[in-house]
Amino acid sequence: MPARHPSCPDACRPEPARALMAAVGAAPATSGLMGLGELQVRLPATRTQWLALLAGVGFGLVGAELAWHHPLSGPIALAAWGAVVLLAALFWVKTPVLLLAPLPLVGLAPWTGWISFEEMDLLVTACGCGGYLAYALQLNARDRAPAWRHGLVYSPVVVVLLIALALSAAWSMRRGFADAGGFAFGWFHGYHEAMNSVRNAKAIFLVLAMLPLWTAAATARPRGFSRGLLLGLVLALAGGSAAALWERLAFTGLLDFSTDYRTTALFWEMHVGGAALDGFLVLTLPFALLALLRTRSPWRFAIGLVVALLAAYACLTTFSRGVYLALPLALVPMVMLADAQRRRAAASGPESSSIDSSLGAVDAPLPRLAKVGALAMAGAFALAAALVFGGGGYRGLLALFFVMVILLTMPASLWLPPLGQRLTALLMGGVLALLLGGASWLLAMAVPKAAYVLNVVALLCCAALRWRDAPGQARPIYAVLVTTAWFWLVTTMVIVADYWGGTSGRWTAGAAGLALAGLWAVMLLEPRLWPLQGAGSHGKAGWRKRALLVAGLLMVMAIVAALGGGGYLRDRVATWKEDGQTRLTHWREGLRLLHGGRQWLLGKGAGRFVPSNFYEGPISSQVGDYRLRRDPTESYLALAAGKHVLGRGEQFRISQRIPAPAPGPVSITLVHRTAADALMVLQVCEKNLIYPDNCYGIQPMLKPLRAEAPPAEGGNEAAATGMGEWQTSQFQLGTVPALGGDWWAPRFVTFSMALDTRGARVDIARIAMQDSQGHQLLVNGDFNREMARWFFSSDRHHLPWHIKNAALHVLFEQGLVGLALLGGAYLLALVRLSFGRGRDHPLAPAIVAALIGFGAVGAFDSLLDAPRIGFIFFTLLLLGLGLRALPGEGVARVA
Repeated sequence: MPARHPSCPDACRPEPARALMAAVGAAPATSGLMGLGELQVRLPATRTQWLALLAGVGFGLVGAELAWHHPLSGPIALAAWGAVVLLAALFWVKTPVLLLAPLPLVGLAPWTGWISFEEMDLLVTACGCGGYLAYALQLNARDRAPAWRHGLVYSPVVVVLLIALALSAAWSMRRGFADAGGFAFGWFHGYHEAMNSVRNAKAIFLVLAMLPLWTAAATARPRGFSRGLLLGLVLALAGGSAAALWERLAFTGLLDFSTDYRTTALFWEMHVGGAALDGFLVLTLPFALLALLRTRSPWRFAIGLVVALLAAYACLTTFSRGVYLALPLALVPMVMLADAQRRRAAASGPESSSIDSSLGAVDAPLPRLAKVGALAMAGAFALAAALVFGGGGYRGLLALFFVMVILLTMPASLWLPPLGQRLTALLMGGVLALLLGGASWLLAMAVPKAAYVLNVVALLCCAALRWRDAPGQARPIYAVLVTTAWFWLVTTMVIVADYWGGTSGRWTAGAAGLALAGLWAVMLLEPRLWPLQGAGSHGKAGWRKRALLVAGLLMVMAIVAALGGGGYLRDRVATWKEDGQTRLTHWREGLRLLHGGRQWLLGKGAGRFVPSNFYEGPISSQVGDYRLRRDPTESYLALAAGKHVLGRGEQFRISQRIPAPAPGPVSITLVHRTAADALMVLQVCEKNLIYPDNCYGIQPMLKPLRAEAPPAEGGNEAAATGMGEWQTSQFQLGTVPALGGDWWAPRFVTFSMALDTRGARVDIARIAMQDSQGHQLLVNGDFNREMARWFFSSDRHHLPWHIKNAALHVLFEQGLVGLALLGGAYLLALVRLSFGRGRDHPLAPAIVAALIGFGAVGAFDSLLDAPRIGFIFFTLLLLGLGLRALPGEGVARVA
C-alpha cells in the first residue's frame, strides 16, 4: 500500500500550504523563542481576555499565599512557584506537561505534614496563573485556528452536566463543613476536621478551573495541546514507575516477590492504605502504550519501551488483584479502538491525513490467520515459561527467552523455498539438532557449567546465521541450517533447565521445547500463520513489531516469575474469596452510616466517611487520632490510641522524616502527661511509608503524675479532664547503627511515636531527639508551628479509612444525585470516545482504556479520596467529554 503520509520537510511545501498549516495548528510558529511566536504584551482586547486576566490574578494570589506558608521553606517554595508561573506563561498551550509530569513526585506530605494542601495545589495555581496571564496579555503571537479546527468543544448539554457536577461537589463540601461542626480554616487539619472536606472535593474544582485555559490551548494549537497531554501523562508514568523501582531496590530487592511489601512509590495518600498507586498506573499506562504503538522514531520507541517495562514492573509489584484485572479489561478495548481507527484510515483516501506527515505510513491491518498465529505464539510462550520456570528457575527462563527472541527474528527468506523443501528442512534440521543436543547433553554432564556455554554457543550460531541472510533469495540449505541451529538452541535450553533443576527441570523444559518446536514447524509450513509477514514487517516497521513482541515476552516472564517465585502473590490470589466477603461486609457497614432519605439523596458530605465510621461504626473502626491543642502558655499534641486490637502494624503513628543519625546512642527527651498508664512506642526506622524496617526503639510505660494539692477554682485543663501533671522523661534508644541504605538506593529514616494501650491518651508538649554527636534530629518538637513536619499513618489497619469502592465513595459524599451525575458523565465519555464524534481523536483509545481501568480498580477501592488521582481522573473525564477529531484527520497520530 502506498505511503499515505508523504515525508516532506516544511521547506518543500508551497508557501500557502505552510501558512495554512500554521493557521490550523499543524505546525508551530517559526519565529520567536523556541518557535513560540513573537513575544509581546498587549492589553486584553476582549471580554474573554479580561476574564482570563482576572483568573490569572486570582490564581496568583492563592498560589503565592500557599507557597509562602509552605512548611519546609516559604521563600524557596515561592521562588519555585514563580519559576513555574514563568514556564506556564511561555508554554501555556502545553501546560498539561508542566502540570501532569511532576505530579507523582511532588507529594511531600511525609516531610511537610500538609494534607489539606499540597504541592499539587501549587502546581495548579502556578500553571493557571502563568497560562491565563499569557492568554490575557497575548504574550505569544499565535494564529487562532478556525472553528472547524477546534480540538476541544463542549455541547450545551455537556456544559450543563459540568455545572451540575460542580454544584454537586460544592454542596457536598458544604454538607461536610456542617457535619464537622462548621467551617474552620486550618493548615494542618486531619481527617476528622473541616478542611478534610476541601481535600476530598478539590480535585474536580482544580480541573474545572484549568478547563477554560485548556479549551483556549486546544483552539490555538489542537495537535500541540494533545501532544502535550500525552507527553505529560507518559512523563508522569515514567516518574512514578522510577519511584516504584527505587522503592523495591532500596527496601526489598528487585526480584523479591515473597516479602509482604506492596509498592507505594511516593504516593503519600497510601499512608492509611488505599490504592493511589494502582489508580495512577491504570490511568497513565495506556498513554505510554499508545505512544509506543504509534511512534516511528527509534529513539522515542526505545525510551517508550523502557517506560512501559518500568510501568509493568510497578504494576506487578503492587500485588493488587484489582490492577491485574483492570489492565486486560482496559488494554483490550484500547487495542480494538486503535485498530478500528487504523482501519478507517486505511479505507479513506490518501488526502485524509496529509496535514500530519511526521510519522510515516499507516500500518496495514494484520490478516486473520496471522492474528491466530500471534495468539498461538503468545499462549505457547506463556505455557512454556510457566513450565520452564517451575523446574529450571530464572536461568531456564532466561534461556527460553532467547529461544523466543531468535524465533521472532526468523528471516522472511525461509518461506521462499517451496513447501516440499521447507518440510525437508524441518525434518533434517530436527534430526541434526537431536544429534547436536545429545552430544551437548553428554558434554554438559561431564564438564561443570558446560550447559551455559553450549547455550551461548548455540545462540551465537543462530545470530550468525541471521546475519548471513540473503533477502529475496530462496536457499534450501540455508533453511536447513537455520532450523537446525534453532532446534539446537531449544535443546540447550532444556539442558540448562536440567542442569539447574534436575529431573523436574528436564521434563518440564522438554515439554515446553516440544510445544515451541511444533508451533514453529506449523508456521514454517503454513506462512499465513506467521504474524510477522508482509511488507510492514521488514525494515523499521518490522523492527518495531519485533521489539514490541520482545517487550511482551519480558512482561510474561515477569508475571511468571512473580507467580512462581513469590509466595506473597500466590497467597493474595488464593484469598480473593475471603477478601471479597470482607469487602461486602465493609460496604454494608459503610452504607448503614447514611441516615434518612436526605443523606441518601444528597450524601453526608465530602470527607466525612472517616469520622462517621469512627463514631458510629464498630469498635474496629475506632482507630487512633490526634488533635493539636493549646493551653494558656503553649501548644501540645493530644495523641490517642485506637480501641481495636492493637498489633505491631495496627498502631496509629505520628512520625517525622529525619536525617540519618550518627551511629551510636540516641537519646529522647519527652515532656508529657497522661491520665492513666499508657505504653508508648518510640522508634527510629528505615521506612518509606507504611513498611518499617531496621527499627530501633523503646517502649516505656508512661504513668500519670498527680498534684499533691487540689487545684484552685478555675484550675488548669489537666485537672478538669483528669489528666496528670506535666513531667519530663529521658529515654535512651540504645546504639543505633548507620541507617539510610546505600547511596544508589537510599532509604528514608523516620522517627515515629505511637501508643500500644487501647483507648489511651497522652499529651505531648515537647519532644527532642539527639544522636551521639549532639545533632538535634527533630524539627518543631514543641508544636508551636502546629503539625508542620509531622505526619501520621496506620500501617496495617486500613478499612476504617476508606469505604473501598469509588461508586460508594461518591454515594456517601454526594448521594444518589452526585452518583448519577458522575456515572452519567463517565458513560457519556466512554460512548463518545468509542462510537461518537471523539472516536478518531488521537488519544481516544487511551482515554477509554484509562477510564475503564479506573472503574475496575475503583470497584475495590475508593481512589477519589486521593486528590492527585482524582485530579488525573477528572482531567481525562472532562477532556473526554469535549475532545473531538479534527476534520480530515483520518487517523490518530500523536507521538
